[in-house]
Amino acid sequence: MWNPISIDRYVKIHLKKNPKENEKVLRVRLEAALDDYKNGIKCKCGKDIWIVGSASSPFGCFSCISGRKHPAGDYEIESALDKRDKSGRRNIDEMDPRHINGMFDDDGYEINPESIKKPSLCLVCLKNIDPDWEEELLCNLNRNDQADEKEFKCGSFEKL
Repeated sequence: MWNPISIDRYVKIHLKKNPKENEKVLRVRLEAALDDYKNGIKCKCGKDIWIVGSASSPFGCFSCISGRKHPAGDYEIESALDKRDKSGRRNIDEMDPRHINGMFDDDGYEINPESIKKPSLCLVCLKNIDPDWEEELLCNLNRNDQADEKEFKCGSFEKL
């Protein structure tokens, strides 16, 4: 999980650990990396660039720069995190694997089962009465997958 931080706060922390670093140059590199990110520049692997890391190793994502798959409290500029997921949902690629559970869509974003609307067809389905957890999971995934469709279709529908 990312540790969101402002550029000003990150610069202070970085300079404390690296006192020989030039503050102005560091700020320019961070701002340039943030601009690149906002303009859609990607790492060579296709993932979003990591602003904090790209200030020292240009155009790299977290995994390519750090050699680790997931951030575990690593800093990232908060405005980049805002752009990554405006819906407030967490992405599986940015989660600590030890804390992953639940449902995720095809893009890796967490699905809140409470936010999935039940189409009218589900209300007259036998499986809606007292579903076991597996059936409920499959129904939720099917409903979520078709959320933007005009007509809801269900291959396991059983009329009451």
